[in-house]
Amino acid sequence: MRKFFMLMPACLVLWGALMLQSCFVATPSTLITPEIRSLYSGDYRVDPYMEKHIPLSVAVLPFIDLSGSKEGARAMRLGFYNHFSSLAFKDMELFKVDDLLTRAGLTDPQAIRNTPPQKLGEILGVDAVVTGDVSDFDKYFAVLYSQVAVGAEIKMYDTKTGRLLWTGKNKVRKHEGGFSTNPVGIVAAVIVTALNVRDIQLLRANDDLFRDMVKTIPTPSLAQAKRPPAITLLTQDTKGKPKKAGDEIKVVIQGTPNMQASFDIGQYRKRLEMQEVEPGGYYGVYKVVPGDNVEKAIVTGYLTDDAGNTAQWVDAVGSVTLDTTPPAKPAGVKTSGRNKIVGLSWDKSAEADLAGYVIYRSESPLSGYEPAGKTEFNTFIDADPKLVNSKKYFYRIAAVDFAGNDSPATQAEGMPIAPGPTSVSGVIDQDTTWYAGASPYILTAHVTVRDKTHLAIEPGTEIRSAGGALIIEGRLTAEGDRDRLIRFESDRENQSWPGIIFANVKDRENKLTFVRVRNAQTAVTCQASSPTIELSEFTKNEDAIKIEGAFSKPLIRKNTIYENRGTAVSVSDGAGPRILENSILNNGTGITVQSAAEIRQNTVSQNKQNGIVVKGTQAVIHHNSIFDNQPYNMTGEMSGMSATALDNWWGTVKVHDILSGLAGRVDVHTVLDAPYPQGKSRAVPIAEKHLAGPIKADSYLILSNSPYRIAKDVTIDGGATLFIEPGVVLEFEQKTSLVTQNGGIIARGTKTMPITFTAASASPAPGFYLSAVRFAEATKVNSVFEYCIVKYATTAFDIYAGSPEISHCYIAHCSQNAVYCRKDATPVIAHSTLRQNQGEGAITCVGASNPKIFQNNFIENAVAVQSFSSIYIDARHNWWGASPPDIKLFWGETINIKPWLTKENPDAFKESDIRSR
Repeated sequence: MRKFFMLMPACLVLWGALMLQSCFVATPSTLITPEIRSLYSGDYRVDPYMEKHIPLSVAVLPFIDLSGSKEGARAMRLGFYNHFSSLAFKDMELFKVDDLLTRAGLTDPQAIRNTPPQKLGEILGVDAVVTGDVSDFDKYFAVLYSQVAVGAEIKMYDTKTGRLLWTGKNKVRKHEGGFSTNPVGIVAAVIVTALNVRDIQLLRANDDLFRDMVKTIPTPSLAQAKRPPAITLLTQDTKGKPKKAGDEIKVVIQGTPNMQASFDIGQYRKRLEMQEVEPGGYYGVYKVVPGDNVEKAIVTGYLTDDAGNTAQWVDAVGSVTLDTTPPAKPAGVKTSGRNKIVGLSWDKSAEADLAGYVIYRSESPLSGYEPAGKTEFNTFIDADPKLVNSKKYFYRIAAVDFAGNDSPATQAEGMPIAPGPTSVSGVIDQDTTWYAGASPYILTAHVTVRDKTHLAIEPGTEIRSAGGALIIEGRLTAEGDRDRLIRFESDRENQSWPGIIFANVKDRENKLTFVRVRNAQTAVTCQASSPTIELSEFTKNEDAIKIEGAFSKPLIRKNTIYENRGTAVSVSDGAGPRILENSILNNGTGITVQSAAEIRQNTVSQNKQNGIVVKGTQAVIHHNSIFDNQPYNMTGEMSGMSATALDNWWGTVKVHDILSGLAGRVDVHTVLDAPYPQGKSRAVPIAEKHLAGPIKADSYLILSNSPYRIAKDVTIDGGATLFIEPGVVLEFEQKTSLVTQNGGIIARGTKTMPITFTAASASPAPGFYLSAVRFAEATKVNSVFEYCIVKYATTAFDIYAGSPEISHCYIAHCSQNAVYCRKDATPVIAHSTLRQNQGEGAITCVGASNPKIFQNNFIENAVAVQSFSSIYIDARHNWWGASPPDIKLFWGETINIKPWLTKENPDAFKESDIRSR
């Protein structure tokens, strides 16, 4: 012991003299309260309430660090606990306090502080809790000396009432002294190893701060017993560094001689035996074994006398971490060769305790590996001057953690490459690799990879064409990665190049991955070929991808195809590709399909000449996002088989907006209400092909279901609107009509795709069915008919009420009337052609009806307009078949036809407009 005091006289004399009584004592029958031996120099206050309500059980909560240090809160809490545990309270061990708080969801010290004491009492099952604010914890430097300062304010709260029972506040400064660094004896050697000067000063100041402060706290009155063992110091030599299997952890205790000594490593290893190697100096060793894994465990030491009295002490400065699990081996290793250099990269490790990587190199794959370097990053450049271009080298890469555990090694190959440019042309008839280091490769003419020959292109390689195509008759593997794209583009400014052509390779394995192709006439052409094209970029080309021929079944997946002047993807001649998860944006046309194709989970948007065009085939178009394309999101054929496009997101849930973005026969019975996969399928209210009975909710007649057959009267009621898509044909059986009661019809065709109302007969005659529409009752739901053809009705529009708009329509071959206006009906009839209507003629007005009739052509009708009402009928600005018109065509005194048109109105729609388009 004398040698040890020679080593650190200032430190250990102070500990031995002043801390003899500052440890927790447990006897078989009672707890002992140590005597107060010195006066406390700091501030403290005891609430009068505590005199009659001294708690028995107390928990020391995590302290809050206001000093800005990284370790003050933990160290000061442990220092306070070391002295507080010597008092006659039933104190809860710190690990139990932390465990119970964590289970209650309280891990942040500030959140714990904000929790009422009563609640903390329920969680911890104690009578009182102790809080601490650390104001100072670090070293300060003056001109001629340095010092450490520790300061804290400690408070005890009653958990039943929440009252403050006791508070103490103090600050201690210690001037740095001189300590010998020559260890004498085992205990001294461990102390010098474990603690630097700063740690020793902080320990002394921490100890001085709390030794007398805790003696101001009133304690329970307990029976006296013999004095317990004393502990003045406990430390261990890990210095906070993790230890691996085979390492030793050395622990020393200074205290009362001739005691039984042991130590715990947290809750992981308990009561490890120690030996007294000098009077009052105890030494213990734990050798780490495989499977030991614990993080930041607190070392607790014990001294026990023959009577069973036990003192305990915790390491207030350090903790122990055991780590015998090596990190995972590096994954995703990539190599690239440059001039006399090999670059290596790999995926960044997610290991929290990663210290770095070690790289080994050999000229053979199985042996002879020597260290090539170390790095903390996930990249390494081997620039050894001994490396030779075009010579293969073998590498092993291992991850190392802070404990020194090495992961299994990952093996890779690399080769230094002489720099480019490299000119290529003609035929490749033996397996060849193009290296990034030799870039750029210049295609001075067509390059053809012959059958049974493989061309591999290394990540990061650049290929430029001076006019030649890359033609694949054998196999091509061009697999880049996210950081090293393989780039194909023209070598000549403002001139395109032919692109990559897969020529009749059928199902032989060909891959394009992480490739960028620019400025080609057609970036990739698949002629009876089925390559895999993934995660690549195609831009600034005329066309991006052309797929032709029955043996072409490529996988086109997760590519970005944008700003190509022509078509992004075209499919023809019996090809059957899978087009999945691509972004097809801002091209001329998005996708053109003329043979079967699977089109799923793509985004097709902002294309200028339609999103998807389907011609004469049945493609699977499912779970895509198709929106903001011009003029249509999707087009199908005008006749024949419908293009099926179920469960796609069209940029809106408004059915009218969805349908307005479609042209031709496109089946959209179900749509998504948001982009896939979040979007849910919802049915579109599309009417069945055979119509009869009431419609009481908005419904749609679409071209893909056309023609529709009206088997019985169809009544639109309940505030519903029947929307009819351009190009739809409605065929009426005898004695049938569409009838609006409390409802309406929106039938907006186009000049090239009018909506047709006609007889369900191969040889129709005027009067075959009653009416295209009978407006039976007044309603707030308006009706519009634009670019419609109505033929072979008895009365085409029989209007009892309302103001339907009839414009740009062709109404012909009705047996009684084209338009019959009754009661107070006020329709608008404009820019239409009324032709060869019999019976009462084109327009009949009775009652208080008052139509507006202008810019129409009346041709070969029995009567043009007749009115049996005193109400003025405005029929100016129409063509009546002649100029001046035949007065016999007008029945009634209140019809004003002046002025009339002197020739046929060319803007009035007629059936011949369709045939002449």
